[in-house]
Amino acid sequence: MKTIKLLICKIVNLILRKLGRGTSFPGKLLLKLDKKYAGYFKMPKTVIAVTGSAGKGSTTKIIAEVLKKSGYTVSYNEYGSNLLRGILSLLIDSSDIHGRIKSDALVVEVDERYTKDVFKIIKPQYVVITNIFRDQPPRHGDCDLVFEKINEALISNMHLILNGDDPYLKQFTLNKKYTVSYYGINQNKYSYSKNKFNNINITYCPKCSNKLKYNYYHFESLGDYYCPTCDFKREKIDILAQKLDLDKKYMIVNDNKINISFDVLYYAYNILAAYTVLKLLNIDEKNIATFISDEQNKKLNTSYSYKNRKVYVLNSKNENSTTFNEAILFTSNKKIEKTIVVGWKEISRRYKFNDISWLYDIEFELLNDKKTDKIICVGRDAYSIAQRMKYAGFDNKQIKVYKNLEEAENMIKNKSKGDVFAILNFDYVIPFNNLMEEKYDN
Repeated sequence: MKTIKLLICKIVNLILRKLGRGTSFPGKLLLKLDKKYAGYFKMPKTVIAVTGSAGKGSTTKIIAEVLKKSGYTVSYNEYGSNLLRGILSLLIDSSDIHGRIKSDALVVEVDERYTKDVFKIIKPQYVVITNIFRDQPPRHGDCDLVFEKINEALISNMHLILNGDDPYLKQFTLNKKYTVSYYGINQNKYSYSKNKFNNINITYCPKCSNKLKYNYYHFESLGDYYCPTCDFKREKIDILAQKLDLDKKYMIVNDNKINISFDVLYYAYNILAAYTVLKLLNIDEKNIATFISDEQNKKLNTSYSYKNRKVYVLNSKNENSTTFNEAILFTSNKKIEKTIVVGWKEISRRYKFNDISWLYDIEFELLNDKKTDKIICVGRDAYSIAQRMKYAGFDNKQIKVYKNLEEAENMIKNKSKGDVFAILNFDYVIPFNNLMEEKYDN
């Protein structure tokens, strides 16, 4: 019966592909046909799961593409679909009629809330956890709830790959024993000694409750941390970026130069996470560096020029203050005259909640200096964004409000000064680039 049910799902998948519809319906169908779906598939020798609040899609893609260039056949959810039914659809598409995955390696991006269900099916040897922070509050609730969801899914024979600069992630190792590999970044010209962010997900030691101290910060709670009263501290880093130069878009790892396609910190961390997994799979490190450098991803983050003005487009996920804060830190580090565009078309496509409380977790105050000419607020919540900017101390004359990008075009192009930093949700990235039609890539 299993073979028949799987065959039905594969036929449906084939029909949908012929119709040009990438869909998670085959997985949804399997869930309806049999509640014991976990026993349908036989995994390949190498199974890698990537989860976390952000960066899991980019990290998954880097791992998968480098493995392909290294001679592996690879199955991965290239177009997202990281919920249970989407991953089941991937397995249906990647298996024969007996459920055997036909690839050498399976690399799966997994939504944080579905790790327990998905891990029962794919049984990953390697689990990358990129980060955990407040993300989509109506859907995920608090970050501690997300932590518990992932923690419940982990078992002792899994090899964890963790950001060693993140004290929050180290909590996974406090009560359970795993093999763990840490990646991180050495102190560099972007590091700072005093905390710049008020809303971070860990401030106190999870072992003794004393306030954590830092030798230096990279971003929010990331950095060289330690507890002054117990042994909770940053672990020895296995894969360390000895030198990071975001301005020149490269970093050095084990004496290998790696190009970074966009000069923001989180993308460097995504690369390091992928590098760590690939090294564990015994891929030659020089090849890892070369192949990653060749994988230039400028789909959602890019930079170009418009009439002698530099334009930076920073994709910042709605309901996620950390991705916005990364864009804020990037922008504030550019000590030049600037115009800032902030906006989106909609809060979320997954539900009808219109929660904007996360706006007040973003450190817009870091942008309030003499270098900022205009703050251009765009989209359905433009007035709410403008109100937040007023709380951040911007003058009314600096704040401009428009209901869409087309209305804002003249202000952006002709009535503002300095380089343009567009901090946008993904739904405005392509429309904004189309608006700046005289652009050319660097």
